[in-house]
Amino acid sequence: MSKKTIIIIAVVVVLLSGAMIFLSLNNKKSPQNEEIKFNENQPAAPEQTYTVTASKEDEKNNVYTDSQYKFSFQYPKDFTVTKFKEGEDGDTILIQQKDGKGGFQVFIAPFDEEGPLTKERIPQDVPDMKIENAENRVLKNGVPALIFFSEEASLGKTREIWFIYPVRSPDSNGGQDGYLYQISTTAALDSLVAQIIGTWMFQ
Repeated sequence: MSKKTIIIIAVVVVLLSGAMIFLSLNNKKSPQNEEIKFNENQPAAPEQTYTVTASKEDEKNNVYTDSQYKFSFQYPKDFTVTKFKEGEDGDTILIQQKDGKGGFQVFIAPFDEEGPLTKERIPQDVPDMKIENAENRVLKNGVPALIFFSEEASLGKTREIWFIYPVRSPDSNGGQDGYLYQISTTAALDSLVAQIIGTWMFQ
């Protein structure tokens, strides 16, 4: 699959998944659509590639640990986490509030270009995507990220945090191909998601 196709598919998946989040969070509960109760102590099934444990640092938080992509982050206990495949190569992690007020998602797909990701790179493949107030930030582990506001029809203004890891630099003699991470949420949850991403650590 070409680099251009990967990033186009990634953006389309993020937008479609965002619409799905909006519809699911605003869908009235019924006996046929009752929310599955989240058990933080339930071990991951054999096919799962993540675990959830109680945080030792903050009793109000859980810790999501991904054994496939080797990272972890803390998030409030009143959220639930679901991970599922997106197509042949991508994965989506959906983190939602139990009361249905909101959430955020992480889309991950293979990416073989040099990093870091820039605001000039995205319009090459997705010229119609809005990129507002773009900033370059450095996450924990020294990972450079592009943070910006965008817009999605069913969600309105969104906060986007995109980065590549591992970052393959021009002088790395090829090196290991990385993954494109796209973290998306509504503008209303910007501050909360920023705090959560502040705990993100690669192993």
